[in-house]
Amino acid sequence: MKKLLIVLLSGSLFASCANEASKEAATPSFNMDSVKAAIDANNAALISSMKANDSATFVNLYTKDGCIMADNAPKLCGPAGLGQFLAGSQQLGMTDLKLTVTEIIGDNTLVSEEGTYEMFGKGGVSMDKGKYIVTWKKEDGVWKKYRDIFNSDLPAPVPPPLKK
Repeated sequence: MKKLLIVLLSGSLFASCANEASKEAATPSFNMDSVKAAIDANNAALISSMKANDSATFVNLYTKDGCIMADNAPKLCGPAGLGQFLAGSQQLGMTDLKLTVTEIIGDNTLVSEEGTYEMFGKGGVSMDKGKYIVTWKKEDGVWKKYRDIFNSDLPAPVPPPLKK
């Protein structure tokens, strides 16, 4: 009886270990260095597409349900909203953008990028600077921007006093 119990427990322990090993093998490997490289490449393509006013490339850098949440503006989502954001940036006179990544954290399902930005207009004049957070999600095996939120470090303009 004792031998039977030992055999049953050993078999159960072996099955449990084998099950854990198969779960680990089924989980996709996650390499933060490759994610950082993908983010850097996406950010470079974002800046290039904004400079060229290339809405097709710009929109493709986001997931199909991607959204931008800018200061003092409504949330813009999907290809139409993202295209609208790019058109608005062009109308404001933005000619260049500098992104500085300060932190990237996450796992194989979602990644968060934190950083600072500076927008430039004609003649390289700084138009705005602030901070941002982008949530990244894989779509069709590619890391893409899912939620993009940023806000200015510059003081808000003071409204004129109300007339009586």
